[in-house]
Amino acid sequence: MKKLIIAIVALTMGMAANAQAFVGGTLGVDVTHVSTEAGGSATQTVFQIAPEIGYNINKTWAVGAQVGYGLKSVEGESVNNVRIMPYVRATFASASIVDFFGELGAGYAYQSYEGNDASGFAMELRPGMAINLTPSFALIARTTLLGFEHWDHVNAVEFALNKSFELGVSVKF
Repeated sequence: MKKLIIAIVALTMGMAANAQAFVGGTLGVDVTHVSTEAGGSATQTVFQIAPEIGYNINKTWAVGAQVGYGLKSVEGESVNNVRIMPYVRATFASASIVDFFGELGAGYAYQSYEGNDASGFAMELRPGMAINLTPSFALIARTTLLGFEHWDHVNAVEFALNKSFELGVSVKF
């Protein structure tokens, strides 16, 4: 038992020696064309700010979370949108100062419009890149390649391909 505890402590210390925490955030836009129940269509546009915090476990793997606030416009009407999206990031390629990564995120979403609200579940596959300007500062760009949302009290399930784009920064410490 003693050997197992010592091995776990050594493994944890080794991971912590290579790990780095990061903070940052992105500004994003999301444009979706939807069909309505009446047979028509509408365009939804969301402008979002999303601060994030995370932890680089090693050069390949990182975990983090975004807390995003967005303002959605649906046919001229404004809807407030809040998301909490934990994610796992895998860096799959590097070229000079550019790292290419993929993220899988799943979390909680909430919308409010004129006293009506809906909460739901969101899941996204997001490829992106980090341009490492210094060892501790990077510019981030990512898109949502595949997204799924399920909203309670609205009877809505949404699937989307390549629906959003985010630009931001990340600071490692």
